[in-house]
Amino acid sequence: MKLNFIPIIFILFTLQSFKEPQERLSCTSPDGRISLRVNCPEKASASISVLYGKDTITRNSSLGIIFNDPKLDFSSGLNLLKTEKKSIMEKYRMKTGKQNERINHCNELELTLKNKSNEQVVLDLRVYNEGVAFRYRFAALPEVSVIKETSGYLLDGISKIWSIKYNSYDEQLYGDIHTPIELEGSNLSFPVLINTKAGYWALISESNVSNFPLSCGKFENEKLGYVFANEKAAVNAVSGDFVSPWRVMILGSKVSTIVESCLIDHLAPATAMTDLSWIEPGIASFPWWANNLANSSDEAIKSYIDLSAVMNWRFVEFDLALVGSRTRAVENWKTSTWIKDVVDYGKQKGVLCYGWDEIANLNTSEKREDIFSRYNALGMVGIKVDYVNSYSQQTRKILEEIIQSAADHHLMVSFHGAQSPRGFARQYPNMVTLEAVMGEEYYLSVNGSKGLSAKHNCTLPFTRNVLGSMDYTPVGFSSKLRTTTMAHELALSVVFESGWQGLCDAPESYLNSLARTFLSQLVSSWDETRLLDGYPGEYCCIARRKGDTWFIAGINSGVSRTVSMKLPIKSKAKVQVYNDFSDDLNRLTVTEGYVTPRKPFEINMRKNGGFAFIVRQ
Repeated sequence: MKLNFIPIIFILFTLQSFKEPQERLSCTSPDGRISLRVNCPEKASASISVLYGKDTITRNSSLGIIFNDPKLDFSSGLNLLKTEKKSIMEKYRMKTGKQNERINHCNELELTLKNKSNEQVVLDLRVYNEGVAFRYRFAALPEVSVIKETSGYLLDGISKIWSIKYNSYDEQLYGDIHTPIELEGSNLSFPVLINTKAGYWALISESNVSNFPLSCGKFENEKLGYVFANEKAAVNAVSGDFVSPWRVMILGSKVSTIVESCLIDHLAPATAMTDLSWIEPGIASFPWWANNLANSSDEAIKSYIDLSAVMNWRFVEFDLALVGSRTRAVENWKTSTWIKDVVDYGKQKGVLCYGWDEIANLNTSEKREDIFSRYNALGMVGIKVDYVNSYSQQTRKILEEIIQSAADHHLMVSFHGAQSPRGFARQYPNMVTLEAVMGEEYYLSVNGSKGLSAKHNCTLPFTRNVLGSMDYTPVGFSSKLRTTTMAHELALSVVFESGWQGLCDAPESYLNSLARTFLSQLVSSWDETRLLDGYPGEYCCIARRKGDTWFIAGINSGVSRTVSMKLPIKSKAKVQVYNDFSDDLNRLTVTEGYVTPRKPFEINMRKNGGFAFIVRQ
């Protein structure tokens, strides 16, 4: 079977000699900590080096891209024609995500180069306080294909790696720590989190992949480096003014830099949409998880609408194409007369419905117009598009067409069976979340695999969720397969960020829970996010702010541990802390106490446990 992705090689780097480049070929972050240097010898490959202070992070990382036209080989022998430097300072807002107000601030080095055939390429390199990125730009290309990219980040001294094995929908277990040797020969999905022997943290991914295949990675051996290599010419056809995806490395001396970063969105294009008033994040009830025939029953869906109304949640996921089916789309909904009554029932209670369908039913303009027009007539406000399952260039094109067509119909979009975010949420704010994660649907026997673990959960905030919204569908209190505690499950509603935060359990699980008060106050978009403490795969404590309210939560894996955190609050406050109950996975405890900005907050989390509380200032 032919895989439609661009393999990327991640390989442990052996140090090479380094010749200091000309001063004009260097660029430094606005705060002066990170610097990027370009070496451009006439007969060899161009390369970049990245330094954090005086410490080398990458050294002589090669640059280059090759097309199937012999004249368009930019892998070596490049001559510098022009250099331009500029500073970028841009403020923008997001409807979803870890931080609503964003500042895109960096310094950029723009190099115009020509190859041996006198063909030109523009190399854009950006240096942020939190990382670096580069891309290639071409003007007026003929119809050609990219056959290889010889560029990447060659990291000095890799110590630990967190990633997942490639599959077409990015659903594998995180948690285990690897080395390049252990991962040799394995295809990996982005992001890849690396801890260097010098203690620095780097997260590798890409941004602004439009009408081009997504990338994935591989460790080949110990002598080369992390290289982007495009070898699937048949699916990488480009022409005209072609801009490659940004090749991104988020970088910091603390892992909090990775978790709090918005760099993937900074590198995406600004939205061209002017009216965003109809785009709304929020909490949703998700009927299918507890009853995968719920969508076939008006009374069942109404019970979830009632749940959302009582809990102050804005949405219910009403999977229209599953009317009459458990798992695959059918068309019964198009002739079912009771559906509009259910949608109207929700509106009367202040609850909006979004639906579900398969990408195969939305892959042409005619199919989209039919389904989206029907959604408008029914009063649906969005759609979850499932079974994307492809890294290919053609699939990227279809996804953009779906998002744009949905926007024309004022419909929000979520993608399942999808791939991790590459910045689309900024360009298309109506795309409110993506799956691209092994989430709580894997607690269900209908899906086979049941490998979810606390370690997996404790890795996601440092990896997958860094890139953007993640539709994990958390808080499965009633699952008999989970090994996490009730407090751990509750904390996931804050620790994990998603524009549509779909809570998966049955109405009685929430309405009869001690956590009901906490869950009724949840929000799903944030003004600020801070990592308070944590380590990938072990534990994660996060604070997220909405207005003057802080939601603070933590999850733990493995051994019981006590954490002590300085809270980002302004004044002393009384709180209700939801925590683990003794050794019973299925019980919560709620205690009252006070928190203060002066004294660190200390709490014990049991094995696979967690905690959560709300602070109003």
